[in-house]
Amino acid sequence: MSIAYSMQAVPAERKPFLIRGKDIRCFYRIFVLFVFAAAVLALFWFGSRYPSLFHKAQTLGHHEVASYIWTEQLMQLPANPTFTDRVVASIANWIWSMRIGMSFGLVIGALFHTLFQYYPPKLGGNLYLNTLKGIMTGVPAGVCVNCAVPIACGINRGKANIESALSFMFSSPTLNFVVISMVFAGLPAAYGMVQYSMIALVLLVFVPVIVHLYNKSQPSQLEVAAACSIPLNKEECDKSLIDTAKEVGALYGKNLWHLIKTAVPLMLIAAVVSAVVMELLPLQAIFAHVSFVAIAGLAFVTVLLPIPIALDVIVAQQLYAHGVPAPYVMLFLATLGTFSVLPMSFLWTEVSKKLALCLYSMFVALGIVAAYLIQLFIR
Repeated sequence: MSIAYSMQAVPAERKPFLIRGKDIRCFYRIFVLFVFAAAVLALFWFGSRYPSLFHKAQTLGHHEVASYIWTEQLMQLPANPTFTDRVVASIANWIWSMRIGMSFGLVIGALFHTLFQYYPPKLGGNLYLNTLKGIMTGVPAGVCVNCAVPIACGINRGKANIESALSFMFSSPTLNFVVISMVFAGLPAAYGMVQYSMIALVLLVFVPVIVHLYNKSQPSQLEVAAACSIPLNKEECDKSLIDTAKEVGALYGKNLWHLIKTAVPLMLIAAVVSAVVMELLPLQAIFAHVSFVAIAGLAFVTVLLPIPIALDVIVAQQLYAHGVPAPYVMLFLATLGTFSVLPMSFLWTEVSKKLALCLYSMFVALGIVAAYLIQLFIR
């Protein structure tokens, strides 16, 4: 009896199912991450982002823009609104317009952080190749530069190269195929030519050069990256799918919470500041005369405005239709949507204050140049 009992108590040894010579359990971690990413991307792209972009493209020029910083209205103004009423409504409407994109940015940003902790990226030292990888990831993402900030933050915290994070952040709102089609459909071709010449200059010249100069001033990050990675070992191949999912979920939840604590307060501050600034800005008086002081002063403000994706094109098209001078139309197209107070805050706190100021100054200068360059084509 004792022999029979002992034979029943010994579990049968599991026969491993091998993939490329490794137990399938060794791939559970990447499988969990992949399935989660695929579900989030499908829900965002097909349930929200691309239907919204196609709607914006179809209605381009068919209605008046209610605001230069939001696209969806949650709170309506009373009959005789005060300054406070307008600011509060603008803040609420901005948050409502950004709710889906920002949620997606936080979810995917934490996912990148988790992925790169498990599998540290091997991007190499080629700045241009790393920049192209960031562009190739950013273009289909279809998020505004503000919603790209949590993703760039996750990439950076995962110890990927900063040029990949920057190129992702700057390409996603500008190089999406729907946005490009809106630029050339809603405005004369000269605006698109100037716009995308500037974008190409930023992504293919200025970002690699600025990051190269930044990297030269920084100590080597190899030891830090190694310390933050989570190496795979034999124990990972012994865990069940459920145990692996629990482990990944716990680390992901931790990264998501840290990202929320960092990004959400910045988003709320950006909403308040942009709402107040837009209420105080005398745009009609500025548009009445073209001058370097007006263009430069406006550029310092518009570069920092956090707007939803494609609103820069919608605003520029409306300004053009209303006969606003070409330099101001080009200025809004060139400066809105590519940078804002949110990426600047991310760079200021997470990367480098000098880098944040350098990129801000770059976009201001390019906006001014674009405003004068368009006059060579359109009077």
